[in-house]
Amino acid sequence: MLQMRTPLSPNAQALWHYLMYRANAAWWSMPLVLRSDELMGAVKLTRASFKRARQELIAGGFLVLEPQGGRQPSRYYLTSCVRPGSFVQPRMKVEKEGEGRQ
Repeated sequence: MLQMRTPLSPNAQALWHYLMYRANAAWWSMPLVLRSDELMGAVKLTRASFKRARQELIAGGFLVLEPQGGRQPSRYYLTSCVRPGSFVQPRMKVEKEGEGRQ
């Protein structure tokens, strides 16, 4: 729904999908701590195109960036497309031992 209200360029869409992939691989534990070089290589963008796509995601409310300065990896927080303005958080329900599904 958020993408329908705030259309994204193909580069921003590619970056968003890669960030979603990495968040899923990390069990949605935020922040994602990622280097720009990894992101640029994963979605095959030049540095300038990557920065424009990342800024587009920030401006559209899809992403919050926390730069760490220097050559340190940045911290990325994905915002919820279901509850705009809030961060994506895992919702895990772990069954207690002995409580199986019936």
